[in-house]
Amino acid sequence: MSGNIRKVGDQVRSWFTTNAKQLTLRFYADDGAEPLDPGEGYVRLWLAEGFLATARSWGNDHFPALHGGVTLSFAGRATPFTRFTKPSAPLSAGVYLDYPMTTLLPFVGGTVELEAGLYRATVAGPLAAAVEIGGKLASLIGPPLSMAADIADKISQGLGIVLDAQKEAPVLGLHHTLVSDGGGGQVLRSGSLVLINAQEHELPAGLRMENGRLRSDSGLLTGFDYLVLRVECRTEHDELRFPQLASLQQRAATEWLSGEVERFKQIRALAITEAVGSADLIARDRFRLAKYVADQIDLVKELGAVPQEDGGFDPVPARLLPDAEEVAKLTLDDLLA
Repeated sequence: MSGNIRKVGDQVRSWFTTNAKQLTLRFYADDGAEPLDPGEGYVRLWLAEGFLATARSWGNDHFPALHGGVTLSFAGRATPFTRFTKPSAPLSAGVYLDYPMTTLLPFVGGTVELEAGLYRATVAGPLAAAVEIGGKLASLIGPPLSMAADIADKISQGLGIVLDAQKEAPVLGLHHTLVSDGGGGQVLRSGSLVLINAQEHELPAGLRMENGRLRSDSGLLTGFDYLVLRVECRTEHDELRFPQLASLQQRAATEWLSGEVERFKQIRALAITEAVGSADLIARDRFRLAKYVADQIDLVKELGAVPQEDGGFDPVPARLLPDAEEVAKLTLDDLLA
């Protein structure tokens, strides 16, 4: 692909840079939110709220289309995890969209770049087709994250071609970078990133986040285009899904019940190694998952079958994962024994 084709994220960043002097960007940290340290948790981005004052004049032939997501260090390189979609509810003041722009992403250090762009899409136009395709592929933009990253990157490239050809620019767009504590910039922690298409002096008094909504002393903010992105930081993963490990568990059980002990050991070792090397998790959680994998696969020896009532890998019940302290001294050799 030609090197001069811009991805959609580059276009949003360019719009934001060009219009920065006319915009207000604020980050409101959640009460009591602690900085997220590298290797200690996960990040997820949500579209929490939005309003387009100009959308009232669009008519029924147009609708807002949203591009957004996160770029962070993943598998040794800066990797974008983005989506292009139609917001699930009208962009109206006070309407809580609560739309996840990304799945939970491991934070291993470096910068976390947030981006979001709203476009004016025509119902029968190419952006509407891109929204439809993006919606169909949305289920693929999740674990395993290495596959999700490749899909998101190709979507971004293709969408960039469409936007360049149509000379489409965002109606509203933002690009912002968060860093770990001590990095000298905006610290990564749970909170709300607010972009308003107005200068500070034009805004009403008392602008704040209250109960998850953008408000001022005079009530809900109206009369301005704005976006509210919610940055979620958490130390525990709540959506562990590893369907490939479920397949390996089934294969291992089949070999054990057939008396093929060596084949059982090989498949068991493969599953454990996959867990230890999973880029979807921070290092601490990889060994927690690997211990869980070993224990679940070994149940066939006791039960004579794969357990059906509890456990599993799609999803993995987080409550069944061993504590970090329990696996702190475990090595790969211990788990493979």
